[in-house]
Amino acid sequence: MFYHVGLFGQPGSSKSTVGLSFPGVEQNVFGSSEELTAANFSQRSDILKPIKLDWMDFLLPEERVKFFKEETSEQEMDLLKRSGIARMVKKYRRYILQTKEDLKAGKRPELKTLFLDNATPFLDYYRDWMDFYYETKFRTKEGNYDSIKASIEYAVQALDFIELFNSLECHTVMSFHVKMTVDEETAAKVDFMNDSKKGIKYPKEFNPLVTGSLKYQLAGKFDFAFFLQTEENPGLPNKYIAKLEADAANIGIAKGRIQPFEKGGRIELPKGTFFDLLDGAVKKKFAGNQVSK
Repeated sequence: MFYHVGLFGQPGSSKSTVGLSFPGVEQNVFGSSEELTAANFSQRSDILKPIKLDWMDFLLPEERVKFFKEETSEQEMDLLKRSGIARMVKKYRRYILQTKEDLKAGKRPELKTLFLDNATPFLDYYRDWMDFYYETKFRTKEGNYDSIKASIEYAVQALDFIELFNSLECHTVMSFHVKMTVDEETAAKVDFMNDSKKGIKYPKEFNPLVTGSLKYQLAGKFDFAFFLQTEENPGLPNKYIAKLEADAANIGIAKGRIQPFEKGGRIELPKGTFFDLLDGAVKKKFAGNQVSK
């Protein structure tokens, strides 16, 4: 049985640690230095060499040198960056397709888990890739950019990629940053402003930090969508908590196709062994179950 897992939480909520607890894991890094977390697993021999993708590595030599010349305009630098990002995403898409074929053919027995860390910057890059290669598709007859059409197409393209990623014949994990649906200043006023008598309702919950309506569809693309958070207690070590049930207060993205945990609203994370916790709970859930014929 393969698990397809989404990890949602703020920075520092142990998303990378949870992802790296999976067996035979290859971490594909977009963004900052998530690959450094692997140092906490020095005793493990099955953590594969990470793949870190940086758009500057996809510039041609003559393009790269332009970034250091005073005469290069900001507009040209922006276009060069977009081309680097587009090539990076293009290559990564093909890497996933090749990995899918290799796994089917049994060519990569060492790869048990593919971990995309972090999907928030990756999906920003994905939008840039789409705009770069399909820009003419979103131009009106008058030459204007149709942002509504582009946003709809982006959601379709991004969900197609996530479905491709989760179709790999191995465990798959994606991490995402989250944010409140309202900013901090507004959040302080939300409870005061909510007025059911007047039909006013301001949602106050965490959502994936991605563009557009895509944020409302992500949790349904995984077998398990865990919301991770940190509990701080003065004088005591931090506790790392996972939720696999929605929280009426402010968590709406925690859900699973099955609930293997007795207390799905509060799962205390063991240090570095989350996969064993999940795998054990799922196997216990299905122990003795037989499929009717």
